Amino acid sequence: MPVDTPSLGAAPTPVGASPRQTTPELLYINFEGAVLQRGCGNDPHYDCSSLAETFDGYVGPYTGNVTQRMAILQATRKAVADFGVRVVTQRPPDDVDYTMVIYGDLGAQDFAGVAPYIDCEDLNLGDTSFTQAFTASNTGSTVILQEAAHTWGLEHVDSLTDVMNPFKAPSLTQSFVDDCLPIVANTSLERTPGSCNQIHTQFCEAGFQNSYREMLLLFGQHVPDVEPPGFELVYPPDESTFVLPTTFILRGAIEDELHPQFYDIEVFNNGQPVGDKRTDVGLEGDLELAITNPEPGDYELRVILTDEGGNASEDTVRFTILPEGSEVPDEGDDDGGTPQGATACSVDSRGAPHGPTQLLWTVLLLAGWRRRR
Repeated sequence: MPVDTPSLGAAPTPVGASPRQTTPELLYINFEGAVLQRGCGNDPHYDCSSLAETFDGYVGPYTGNVTQRMAILQATRKAVADFGVRVVTQRPPDDVDYTMVIYGDLGAQDFAGVAPYIDCEDLNLGDTSFTQAFTASNTGSTVILQEAAHTWGLEHVDSLTDVMNPFKAPSLTQSFVDDCLPIVANTSLERTPGSCNQIHTQFCEAGFQNSYREMLLLFGQHVPDVEPPGFELVYPPDESTFVLPTTFILRGAIEDELHPQFYDIEVFNNGQPVGDKRTDVGLEGDLELAITNPEPGDYELRVILTDEGGNASEDTVRFTILPEGSEVPDEGDDDGGTPQGATACSVDSRGAPHGPTQLLWTVLLLAGWRRRR
């Protein structure tokens, strides 16, 4: 069954506001919920909202799982891939303008999402809007973008193929369509002359909107990500010693504006590749590689992490594996590895014990979507 979004009025024009941005627009999807602040407009930096009373001052966090969150995020990024818009799930710094969509439990509402107004030409440069906590990435990403786009100055249109249609049919993939489509006032699809014709008429007749061209005008073309991710191996400590049998976690901390995303992961031991390159999701937290019962010897593991933009970072850690029964100084264990000399037994994904030339590893995705520490 289609879901709908309510009709909106135009925003008041702020005095002295700039009509364009010179850096990529940041769209922050807030999965954490918020206590909404009143009397400060719709400033996302402080969770301000003129709609706070609609939600009794509170929006609950999204309770879907990590896979669902990642699918929603990736679908949203795909839909704005042509434009200078970056979709993030970490709140941007206080000195940066951004648009926030709170994606969570809105309580008992009869709409899929809501924005405070239509901000013609995106003059306010930062607003807060809301989306119900859909689990389907197709529906969720479309409603996120529609509510954000209202705060960028886009209105509802009468076309099921466009993101700005007031109905979202779960079976359809909607996009910002490069065509002049009739503007409608509400979910009854009543035609309207439009509220933001100062920008609509740059591409269409009055009463029509080309959402694709307006997005390009507002934000420009896609801005490539050229910054490598911050990546550091934080466990085990360099020059650690382990005694067989043992299992420990090779943990790498990731810091990146676009984290989480898909990363290519390569592991080398003493310059030789360990297994094949693989692609996995780095969640908002640590990357964890489980190492179980490698052969005794000295290891120098180099891990290369490459983000979706092709930017690579790497780090190296050295450790020693001693035969069973060996004695080492009591170094303790303060970060989740198996203490030296403890018994740990596991097999790799093919059912065979870990061998001397195949320091096999398994990516262990964190069970939760954690805040940056």
